[in-house]
Amino acid sequence: MRDIYTEARKHFGFFLVCASILFGIFVLRELVDSYKSVLDVIWAFAVVLVSSGATFYVAAQIFMFLVLKRDTLLHLSTHSTLRKFFVKTTSLSFGFITVGLVSLLASTTMWPKDDRLTKAVAYAVCAKLVSSITLVSMAWVLGAVTAHFRGFYSRLLTYAGGFAVLIGSQIAVLWRVADLGGTTWMIGGSTSFAGYPVYCGPLAISIGTPFSFKLTEPYVLGLGLNLIWIVLGLFVILLQSRRHRASLRARWVNRIP
Repeated sequence: MRDIYTEARKHFGFFLVCASILFGIFVLRELVDSYKSVLDVIWAFAVVLVSSGATFYVAAQIFMFLVLKRDTLLHLSTHSTLRKFFVKTTSLSFGFITVGLVSLLASTTMWPKDDRLTKAVAYAVCAKLVSSITLVSMAWVLGAVTAHFRGFYSRLLTYAGGFAVLIGSQIAVLWRVADLGGTTWMIGGSTSFAGYPVYCGPLAISIGTPFSFKLTEPYVLGLGLNLIWIVLGLFVILLQSRRHRASLRARWVNRIP
């Protein structure tokens, strides 16, 4: 656990600042009535900027580790690939989840008070947790693929472009399968209720579709698509672990006289 604790100390300050900014603005927005409209706008911008910054931070940390081979001590350690994955991503996932839940739960104060509110909030929290793990899975899969390229800029463009293509494709599949043509939607913060969120990777999209747990509705479909990414990420990690063990076994055999 010491290695996980050491890794967590690297990222604690960043995520603490992000969560504190969101929580501080939320408290001001709720307690100060004199500048309500101004604080609403500040809150909307804070959600967009802080959430985007946290997403970029997580993706960049995994890119530096997998593609640029930073954190030499962890790379040279005798840990298995699975253990290295948990050491590197546990604190990133927890920090990103914390920042995401602060922005999400604060935003639910603007949701309409009806019989579906409790179910919608429970769903949104679950979907947010899954989307946070999906971000790590996407970043790890893309990092494992990008590491085979040569040149910093080709790697960076492939990594960033891969995120855009994967998230865009997931949105297209969701829109197609759930038949969301003509549905009102919004990405980013808002000063009023803009619809319940669905997550395509780490990207939250508020859609003006009545909340429902039906399998053909976008909320369940969006959750299912993110879960597929988590399974794919685990498959890639297990494949990396198998190759790592095979490589170590080959080295050991070659050393035998």
